[in-house]
Amino acid sequence: MESQNYGHRHPLLLLLNEDQRIVANCSSCGEKVSTPCFSCAQDCGFYLHKVCAEAPLELNHPFHLDHTLLLMQAPPYPVICNFCYEICKKFVYHCSCDFDLHIKCALFTLNMAENNLKELEHVALQDPLISTENGDYVAICALGVGNHL
Repeated sequence: MESQNYGHRHPLLLLLNEDQRIVANCSSCGEKVSTPCFSCAQDCGFYLHKVCAEAPLELNHPFHLDHTLLLMQAPPYPVICNFCYEICKKFVYHCSCDFDLHIKCALFTLNMAENNLKELEHVALQDPLISTENGDYVAICALGVGNHL
């Protein structure tokens, strides 16, 4: 499988062999790469985790609903990730209003938010108020903890 992700000057090949030892860091997030991953066909040292390579170029993120985040190969200026508060040196999701997320922080928090929303879908269908024997109402939250009203 071949890919032309992120405007890299050479084609990228998908490496699937789990026995293949790779001593390199992802050019997108900076962390150690293992298979499956993408590697530069010209062996120039450009590697991408499969997840990083498949990341969308634009992202509507639940932590920043005001604007779409754009994936950039490098921050336009020194920025700090609004999730982990570390300096962004590699690929970053950027908004012109100075909201920035490392690619891994953006994908991690997006996945976390989507999974939590799926877990809570059934809650919206339930009546949040339950009458008690003495006529009080108890509000039921998603964690099953009641608050007397």
